[in-house]
Amino acid sequence: MDKTSANIDLSRNDFIIQLSASGLLTPEQLDQLLSLHPNDDALGLANSLLSDGTLNEYQFDAIAQGKSAELRLGNYDVIGRIGAGGMGTVFKARHRRMKRIVALKVLSAEFCKDESFISRFEREIETIARLGHPNIVMAYDADEAELGHFLVMEFVDGQDLVAFVAKNSPLSVAQSVDCIVQAARGLAFAHSQGVIHRDIKPANLLRDARGVVKVTDLGLARLTEEFQSSGLRKLTQAGGMMGTVEFMAPEQAIDSTTVDHRADIYSLGATLYFLLTGQPPFTGTTMMSILLKHRDAAIPSLRDSRPDTPLELDEVCQRMMAKAVADRYSSMADVVSALDAILARLGTASTGICSVATPPGSVATESSVVMGNADTQNGHTAKVSPALSVVIVEPSRVQASITRKYLEAQEITVPAVVATGLAAIAAVREHAPDAVVSALHLSDTTGVELAKQIRAEFPNKSPGFVLISSGMEGSDPGSLSRLDHVALLPKPFNTEQLVRSLNVVTGKSVAVKAAVAVAGIAASIVPPQRRDFSTIRVLIVDDSGVARMHERMVLQGLGFALITEATDGAQAIAAATREPFDLIVTDYNMPLMDGYALVSYLKQTSTTAKIPIVMVTTETSPVILDPVRKLGVVAVLDKGFSPAAVKDIVDKLFR
Repeated sequence: MDKTSANIDLSRNDFIIQLSASGLLTPEQLDQLLSLHPNDDALGLANSLLSDGTLNEYQFDAIAQGKSAELRLGNYDVIGRIGAGGMGTVFKARHRRMKRIVALKVLSAEFCKDESFISRFEREIETIARLGHPNIVMAYDADEAELGHFLVMEFVDGQDLVAFVAKNSPLSVAQSVDCIVQAARGLAFAHSQGVIHRDIKPANLLRDARGVVKVTDLGLARLTEEFQSSGLRKLTQAGGMMGTVEFMAPEQAIDSTTVDHRADIYSLGATLYFLLTGQPPFTGTTMMSILLKHRDAAIPSLRDSRPDTPLELDEVCQRMMAKAVADRYSSMADVVSALDAILARLGTASTGICSVATPPGSVATESSVVMGNADTQNGHTAKVSPALSVVIVEPSRVQASITRKYLEAQEITVPAVVATGLAAIAAVREHAPDAVVSALHLSDTTGVELAKQIRAEFPNKSPGFVLISSGMEGSDPGSLSRLDHVALLPKPFNTEQLVRSLNVVTGKSVAVKAAVAVAGIAASIVPPQRRDFSTIRVLIVDDSGVARMHERMVLQGLGFALITEATDGAQAIAAATREPFDLIVTDYNMPLMDGYALVSYLKQTSTTAKIPIVMVTTETSPVILDPVRKLGVVAVLDKGFSPAAVKDIVDKLFR
């Protein structure tokens, strides 16, 4: 960033004062800067800070304009401006100690002047902060600074659905339904906690770089309603008290204080219409004309504008937007079930936390990478010859030997086992395999770069890729999403998951003959037990590595072999999206999404509602545990996770 052409109406001394007041540098850092540049003027000092990344352009402009006080809100350094709406201005910021990037919503001055509103704002934030769900923008904190009261929220690295449609229009039917079903999941959870949005629209649905859709501004629309004066003029305000007219339920125009969760269902249906057609269902030259159309005009058919829309999807949208509240779906969970069924018939699955791969010959969906333990694509078995050849690229001899044995046990040919990317390219040239199973990190390259190189050399007949990772944190979903027929398979994995990943990236249909768990890089052979639990798929969810290890050992001692681990509720939902489980064992207290929120989400989602869940916790208070039991967990155990207690539970579940 070169600011040498900019004008700074500050002396060196005034610039130093502003820089110090911003708090962006510690006193030690400021002293070091001045000692290294004793003769530089304000512009010279600024260029030094810009070139090494200490300042960005936004921060430079604020300091140059004498607005350094606006660069620090509480414990947060402001690093950019995201946008503004009826409630206030949203900034991108970074926590000074934790370095976590967040979004700060600073309330407009008109709100801050009203003490009763601030009191309600603080109470509402307590409610919103409990909405821990992967499809809801998290609210972390609320505080007050010189600029006013502000809300600290999860930063979503992406764009709202208005911008996404503008950039990618027309969206495919599958893309559109995927976005809406994710939003519906978040809203279903919010409704279960007694929170109604009242202003669902494309601008309040954010889509991140991985394709995850999150509902934002939950609870804030209701606060705006209470604060704004009555009358239709409030409808003109962005995110105003009664919603945005193009997406607003008919009953909201009459009395927004009495609407229930079905108003959100109507608005989400109108948003679905927008995603598929690029425009709201009703338009007009005046606000009143649009309101009257919501109340009286026939609901437009999606198929009139998008003939490729399935009839059943058109029917779902019509029911979501029914004029009479009683004619709509009775709950957002019912909307989720209806849309999940449509996605299944379309041959895809909701993105959630992960993206879905497209095998050769399939209709392409938005992304073409499987994040995690893959299953046969879209629930279908490709009718292709099951013969399969695989080149293994693995620097660890132990891991390479294990992987080879697993593949050969499935009668999969392994023509070559190599340790480097260069040797892998030579092996692909010589053997033309159907797939490559590679470690994500190699001595001379990465698995992602290797896939790119081979794609470039064999554009018409490139093998599928399964990249083995020791953890999701080492992957680059952005890079992977630009590659076709690539699956990322984190350790520990089992034979079934490996073979199914190969099926996904090649379009083959190799049947799994046996499944043996892999723990790290060593096979775990479970001794014979009185009962055979070796085919039961278990997900352990706990942020404590020690607790996960203990629970795994107890389960393995009982004969369980197919065990997957997750460190929090959000990661668990990602895993449950990728593959089916027969049993979930989860902690209660976790930092990002606790066990209560996880169980609530799973029980409201049609594909996971019937999975038995065991809660493991140090909590003993009935106030905490009774709501958990009401959600439908099969048992609540203490952290001792006694083998005898566990055996009694699983014997009853799987007898």
